[in-house]
Amino acid sequence: MEVLKDLELLVLSRYSIIAVETYEEERIEEILRRIAAKLGIPLFMWTVTRGLERVGAGNPIYDSQHPLKALGNLAAIPDEGIYLFKDLHRYLGEADVVRRLQDLARPFAKDRRALVLAAPQITLPPELEKITAFFRLDLPTEHELKILAKNVVKNLSQSHKIKVALSSDEFDRLVEGMKGLTLFEAERALTKAVIEDLALTLKDLDSILETKRALLEKDGVLEYFPAEEGMGEIGGLENLKRWLAKRKKAFTPEAKRFGIPAPKGIILLGVQGCGKSMAAKAIAREWGLPLLTMEPGRLYDKYVGESDKNLEKALTQAERMAPCVLMIDEIEKGFAYGGSSEADAGLSKRIFGRLLGWLQERKTSVFVVATCNQIEALPPELIRKGRFDEIFFIDLPRQDERKEIFRAHLKKRKRDPAAFDLDALAHASEGFSGAEIEQAVVSALYTAFAHGADLDTPLVLDEIKATRPLSVTRQEEVAALRAWASGRAVPA
Repeated sequence: MEVLKDLELLVLSRYSIIAVETYEEERIEEILRRIAAKLGIPLFMWTVTRGLERVGAGNPIYDSQHPLKALGNLAAIPDEGIYLFKDLHRYLGEADVVRRLQDLARPFAKDRRALVLAAPQITLPPELEKITAFFRLDLPTEHELKILAKNVVKNLSQSHKIKVALSSDEFDRLVEGMKGLTLFEAERALTKAVIEDLALTLKDLDSILETKRALLEKDGVLEYFPAEEGMGEIGGLENLKRWLAKRKKAFTPEAKRFGIPAPKGIILLGVQGCGKSMAAKAIAREWGLPLLTMEPGRLYDKYVGESDKNLEKALTQAERMAPCVLMIDEIEKGFAYGGSSEADAGLSKRIFGRLLGWLQERKTSVFVVATCNQIEALPPELIRKGRFDEIFFIDLPRQDERKEIFRAHLKKRKRDPAAFDLDALAHASEGFSGAEIEQAVVSALYTAFAHGADLDTPLVLDEIKATRPLSVTRQEEVAALRAWASGRAVPA
């Protein structure tokens, strides 16, 4: 287990103080217990309620609840050991506590004695930064979650008759779905799912995803969207559909065993209203993955450091939901910058740099779909291969595609497309985007309802004639976008 090896190495490297950021107190305690047993040294633990005690020895040391008294006891213990302090991070603003830690650091460095601070977030004073090793306890690995799932079923089977109806591959999919949860969260979610019907089936994956969704909404940086439409309901985009169909099973355990890396993502470039966001949502539905959306503008905060934290939180949340689709809507609005970022003290460049690093190095199965209206606003390092798999250009729909879009919107509004002259509608809507076609149908519905009539072809044609599409009002911009995409992007 990599985490255990890394922490053991820090202890052996004579780091006096080790700061571990984690929400999993029980897990870090178990890891340290195993390290102490392997090294043949005792493990002590301190909390503000119980004081300092040797794990497995019984009662805590008398009158050791106050941090200064607990640290004083450490100075009096001559033997090697690991000392886990669970609440000390709350006292790091007190000068006498910081001074005591500095005094302990030098003698601790002479042998295998390590004071471990554990908390979800740890902010160290400057005096301790140079003498402290910082460690972030990663979320449980697939191997750990697989062991947990087996133990949950085993424990529940002692008091209930549990039916397990999963193949080996389906069990791997269930475990993959639990990735991103802490061991406690995964155990609680899986236990709830099994107890509901006394069975472990692939349907329990939905219950686990619901647990993830609830955790996501609580943090509030990303939004979880139910994907209502599949690619089949979207007219046109045949090249994009073929590309996606080829990669539909790329997130499965079978694909991993076959040696296929998970696809990284795509940029959807196009004229406003041509279905970029709808296509992103349809990808999630088609692949059966959760859909998360990030609005770049929501990351920025007026307080120093908060914007960086928001991005970090968003990326962490996406990784916790993996495998998933992350849509970054209108990416140019939040991750474009000019030659200088002096106006915001370098914030834009820091945010942009962190995103670039994450897009390149992420190990989790997060498929990023970035929509973009102004590709020239994006720095070249963002759109190069390696960060995204492909750039697709969604142009204004052709006549046959417009016909399919009219068909889809009429069916969506419970009208029989066969009762309409789709060829005439498609011909009349030359230069219309998908959104403008939808709006023509909706406006015609209002007119029909106001007149006490039903929707028909002439009403829709009237609305088309009354509309000036973006291809007319923003003709120069559309032409420039098409010119850039020619030879640089794949037609969707």
